[in-house]
Amino acid sequence: MEGEQIICEARFHYMLYWLPALLLLIAIVLPFISIGEDTLKYRLIFSGIFIVLAALWAVVINNGKRFILTNKRIILKTGIIMRESNELMLRKCEGIKVSQSIMGRILNYGDVMVTTGEVVDVFQYIWDPMGFSTKVNEQIDKINQSIASASAQPEPQEDNKQLAITKK
Repeated sequence: MEGEQIICEARFHYMLYWLPALLLLIAIVLPFISIGEDTLKYRLIFSGIFIVLAALWAVVINNGKRFILTNKRIILKTGIIMRESNELMLRKCEGIKVSQSIMGRILNYGDVMVTTGEVVDVFQYIWDPMGFSTKVNEQIDKINQSIASASAQPEPQEDNKQLAITKK
């Protein structure tokens, strides 16, 4: 958009990948666990399957997501092959809610929910969700101030001489 500037881009927290990391850990440990005779071949096969699953799962979770805050809107882009974009105009945003679990508070991640009328968009596993919501609120406040200052300015009055000339 004209006059639009990127303010910040929300980053994902690494906790987004805890399940794929667990699968990867199982894949690494599995070959070293002694279950019985002649099972090393099967353990290596399962280990390889777990590594592939962990990699695919990490790609699916991320899905090419990007959360971008500009001075006019919030943009959520998803998709690697097929691209989908959801844009929220900041002047229409009604509220922001931050949700953090205990682990989220300790590791500084959480979910940010932005509401515009009946639409609620959730940005999950955001690094520093309080900072991101503060930046969104700052931009909303700037937009509201510019709207208020634009409506407070008096409308230009026509010159009386020109009006008298057109009446004659």
